[in-house]
Amino acid sequence: MKKFIFSSISILFLILIGSVMAGEISVGSVTPLTGKLAVYGEGFQQAMLLAVDEINAAGGIKGNTFKIVFEDNNSTSKDSVSAIRKLITIDKLPIIFGPAASSNFLAVCPIAQENKTILIGAESAAEAISKCGSYVFRVFPSDLLQGIGVAELANFLGYKEVVLTYVNNDWGVGLAEVFKTEFTKAGGKIIDELPHGEGKTDYRSEILRMKSKNPKAIVNLTYIKEGATILKQAYETGLNVQWLMGSASKSPKLVELAGKASEGVIGTYPTFSQETSQYKAFKTAWDKKYPGKKTPIFGEYNYDMVKLTALALNSAASYEVDDIKAALIKVSKGYIGTTGDKSFDENGDVGASYGRWTIKDGNITDYK
Repeated sequence: MKKFIFSSISILFLILIGSVMAGEISVGSVTPLTGKLAVYGEGFQQAMLLAVDEINAAGGIKGNTFKIVFEDNNSTSKDSVSAIRKLITIDKLPIIFGPAASSNFLAVCPIAQENKTILIGAESAAEAISKCGSYVFRVFPSDLLQGIGVAELANFLGYKEVVLTYVNNDWGVGLAEVFKTEFTKAGGKIIDELPHGEGKTDYRSEILRMKSKNPKAIVNLTYIKEGATILKQAYETGLNVQWLMGSASKSPKLVELAGKASEGVIGTYPTFSQETSQYKAFKTAWDKKYPGKKTPIFGEYNYDMVKLTALALNSAASYEVDDIKAALIKVSKGYIGTTGDKSFDENGDVGASYGRWTIKDGNITDYK
């Protein structure tokens, strides 16, 4: 009799646990919470969780609680691969938000494509991502557009000759190639070109080489920490030039790390209006959830990625991957998020227009 009671209780417990699990709809995220990209990762995660809060407050996914399962990739390609394999094979999640840094994203996109798992990026920009496959999407524009924007900036400022340096990874190399093509096509000349290592703390040898060319402008396509180190060490060596940078450096953290060495930097970034109702709603919600915190670099894109995913899940015919993919493509058409139009093209890419930023009196502001 006792055995029967125990078995009945066990069965009831399993039923209850099953019902709780059935009330949850999860997706995965490979996020740099440690390592050299952690300077970005915390902000990405905060923006995603803000979107999750809003989705669940509005009823979740068809009445189920929406959840993101985060896996830390330690900012490396190797750990990105381990993380996505875990989310696919163990957690069996149909959608995964891909890692930051194009080299990390490109390491995992073949795995997602092979396993027919939807992979969505919110900050990886390498042009090669457009060729990852039919299960891969991104709400952030390709380097093809940003490279054109940086070349146009150099031409607009009247620089006919520049030194070009870039972080030596898939993102930096791809962006540099587009810039070179566009800049030289317009009559510009690159008087020296040198990649710089990712994650280094000393770039003085590279800086001395740049200085020997006596340039008036240097195009520096890099990340926050690397960019800040180069700016600071260049300032200390007396290298006085106009620095031109991209969107990955546009962060208050660059100013914090480089100090007065960052003053006067001019860069480009994918721009969107901050006067739309979508952006104002995001900013109000952000300030309420994270009082005193500035919106992080690419935070709005991570927020849009999650909101668009929830729309797809709510409208999908089923939770089968192909039904979700069809819904994702459909709901993206004409969807205006915080960062503008998120309509996916045939490569899973979105369009963008580019603005210009500068650092003035220690603050990042639009360049006029």
